[in-house]
Amino acid sequence: MRVVVNALVVFIVVVPFVLVGAAVWLLVQRQRGEVVEAEVIGCELEHNYKSTAQYCMARWTEDGVEHTGPIQGSGDHEVGETIEATLRGDELYSRSLTLPVTLLVLGVPMLFIPFAFVRRRLRARAAPQP
Repeated sequence: MRVVVNALVVFIVVVPFVLVGAAVWLLVQRQRGEVVEAEVIGCELEHNYKSTAQYCMARWTEDGVEHTGPIQGSGDHEVGETIEATLRGDELYSRSLTLPVTLLVLGVPMLFIPFAFVRRRLRARAAPQP
């Protein structure tokens, strides 16, 4: 039973940091790099045994040369639209903030739980024993 409780405590303490870390990583990934206008030309669903993934293709111009390739973070609702995207190396990323903001909204309030837990443990340790 103690193992289950310890695993649950570790899970509750770690998840908020993972959510906030992933949000920060996505913000940096999507906001740093060369900004280009990209037209989403199509999306394709790939069905595997247990999951489904959506892959989208886009067309953009860089230094007067037209390129076509995959775009990360785009969906079929953007097909035919021209969107702002970030070009990093040979990867194109949508600048949509929906996922990073969602992760922050979930993770930041949850950060209160580990800090309250640690604070309570430190206070209990510092309290004089009768």
